Amino acid sequence: MSELTLEQIIDAVNHNADLLEKHLSEGVYVHRQEKPSCVWLVNHSLGSLRPLIETYDSNGNRIGHCANRASQTFDFTEITF
Repeated sequence: MSELTLEQIIDAVNHNADLLEKHLSEGVYVHRQEKPSCVWLVNHSLGSLRPLIETYDSNGNRIGHCANRASQTFDFTEITF
């Protein structure tokens, strides 16, 4: 996959995240990944060691990930694809 294509995917995901935030209540954090990466470092500030984490591609399809529970804190999660 070319870098240009990855940037387009990230733009689409961020657009979808904007739409989600408009319709969700408190206790929700939507992460926007600015640069393509296999590891995302997410500072969510939710105050939970076990937040529900869902990842989606630019078409709205759920994609797999692995949250690193060893490095997780009440405000931080590391997600690996």
